[in-house]
Amino acid sequence: MALRLALILAAALAIWAPNIADAQNSGGQKAVPKSGDQAGRPAQDTTLGSYLAGRFAQMRGNSKASIDYYRKVLKDDPKNQDVQRRLLALLASEGRIDEALTLARSLTGSVGDADEDDGSLASVVLALADVKAGKYADAEKIFASFPKTGLSTIVAPLLKAWTQAGQKKYDEALKSLSVETGSTDGFAILFGAHAAAINELAGRAEAAEKGYVQSNEGRQRSNLRLTQLLGNFYERTGRAEEARKLYESYLADHPASTMLTTPMKRVESKTTPKPEIGSAADGIAEALFSLAGSVQQQSGFQAIIFARLAIYIRPDLSIAKLLIAETLEGDKRYEDAIAIYRSVIPDPNYAWAARLRIADQYDSLERPDDAIKELMQMSRDEPKRYDALVRMGDILRRHKRFEEAAKAYTDAKARVPVLTKEHWSMLYASGIAHERIKKWDTAEADFLKALEFDPEQPYVLNYLGYSWVEMGKNLDKARAMIELAVKKRPRDGYIIDSLGWVLFRLGDIDGAVKNLERAVSLRPEDPTINDHLGDVYWKVNRKDEARFQWKRALSLDPEKEEIPKINKKLQDGLPET
Repeated sequence: MALRLALILAAALAIWAPNIADAQNSGGQKAVPKSGDQAGRPAQDTTLGSYLAGRFAQMRGNSKASIDYYRKVLKDDPKNQDVQRRLLALLASEGRIDEALTLARSLTGSVGDADEDDGSLASVVLALADVKAGKYADAEKIFASFPKTGLSTIVAPLLKAWTQAGQKKYDEALKSLSVETGSTDGFAILFGAHAAAINELAGRAEAAEKGYVQSNEGRQRSNLRLTQLLGNFYERTGRAEEARKLYESYLADHPASTMLTTPMKRVESKTTPKPEIGSAADGIAEALFSLAGSVQQQSGFQAIIFARLAIYIRPDLSIAKLLIAETLEGDKRYEDAIAIYRSVIPDPNYAWAARLRIADQYDSLERPDDAIKELMQMSRDEPKRYDALVRMGDILRRHKRFEEAAKAYTDAKARVPVLTKEHWSMLYASGIAHERIKKWDTAEADFLKALEFDPEQPYVLNYLGYSWVEMGKNLDKARAMIELAVKKRPRDGYIIDSLGWVLFRLGDIDGAVKNLERAVSLRPEDPTINDHLGDVYWKVNRKDEARFQWKRALSLDPEKEEIPKINKKLQDGLPET
């Protein structure tokens, strides 16, 4: 279902923002906006310059600058629809919907005079303004006029159904969805979940439950939003235990998730929540969020537009804000992502997840101290939780602050009442930090404990096996462990390097050369692997190639303590053994 939906959505994206996609790549011919008078006199240089600057800013992901440049173009050429459409999409993507409305009216004229609308973003914005004003019949008329092609095959039935629900025309709303579900069964889960919510709004609890359950079970893997909707339904209908089992099932698939902390607390305290979808307007916002999630992998820009429109209808829809922030993060707009995450913090359902992501953004901005400050405060706010401390350790370790990282992991482990399989990665990370500060007994214990929970975990097998090789101990066992790791990750250059190195230590020089050459081909930028290959080349009397590899290792920013060792090898070669 997901693939089929994605293909249809990807093929239809241009309907929403004509020429927006081509502005985000450099290939192909670009249309120049009509400027000057209708007789075809040349555009003013300032107008064309502003247009090109707007396109360039758009390609670079600077939406705010692009908006300013396109506004300058429209001052000289106010009826240029190409630029209007670009500007409309950008305003929507920035959440400036009120400004977008003026452009939408200009682009569509009088919607009521048209026999059939084109399903454009402008029309959707106008229809959503009607929804905000409670004019569901007017909004329905717009959605009903959309063509049954492209993206409109998904947008129109979902939003039309909810406008019908807003008029209490529940049977018509369900028909709008069931027709599409029957004709395009790939949408059954998406449309089925919204049909369930409409049934619940109509007071048809049995039909609502059936729809939620069928949609949830139709997924190959548990889905957060469907879990929240069905669990919320169970909680409100006095079946807290069923809600608990549903939440626990999701957490079994997503053990690191923090999104169900509040629902789990509600179940424990037997507190009844508000409905996730309590009105037709909520349903429209939910539909827009569903569409945002569906297109996110194909077009982050389109996903942001859908999510911004969802928030326009329902400003407290925090999960849509998280999607926007996540997409901005993927575009490396870290400061903008932080601002969105900050806006989520007042919502207890998502506050913790948002704060963790804020720390990640600070780290991406090369501001690790700000990240650590955020995480330290979180660890104080929730003294029984360990995830903020683990995240702190991970950031400190990436910045080679191993002493501090080791302490963070130690503090995290102290907060875990009973270590289980889900903690293997924390133990692995702790082992790395302790190994780097020469506390081998603690490191080895962490690695071995991680392997108790996951005996074939390739990264743990590799790190422990490689460490033993470096120490000259347990060589046969280390070889078996690393060979298993290679079997699990046959294209991982680091793991193949470890195998080459253990073979070198065990005297299998031909095997070492073969594996280290492959490791370098997979990870040519790694100084350690190049250094290792130089060593084995020297041993097989390929001394010019050995010196080449050592010089290359020096050029790749090796660890400071390795530099004098490599320089000595360049001067004297390896000692005879």
